[in-house]
Amino acid sequence: MKTTALHSKPPKILPWLARKAGITERRAEVLWHAAQRHAALRTGENETPAYWKASMDRLLELIAAETLREDAASFGWRRWARLNAQFWQAPVALLDAAALSSSRGWRVFGQAVRPCC
Repeated sequence: MKTTALHSKPPKILPWLARKAGITERRAEVLWHAAQRHAALRTGENETPAYWKASMDRLLELIAAETLREDAASFGWRRWARLNAQFWQAPVALLDAAALSSSRGWRVFGQAVRPCC
């Protein structure tokens, strides 16, 4: 017996989309099922390329709306907190690159200045 599209597994990209949007995976799954229902009503088909495209398009719309709703509910603080978290991740990579470049420079400088005798 073939399962219907509404009971199929969610796409593997769903957890990544949920993290990127700042929503829970459970909420993303609920939005996925809503997107599937919308696609089935809109296309009148199940498990066809047009159906999957419509459901993914609707999922992205729903996730964007959910993100805006969550941001509005937090009076804008949620967006700043997410930007702040991204801001603190960047200096670590920059410091690492600076340390590597500094050590490489000293190594090259040390080889060029060696006395010949």
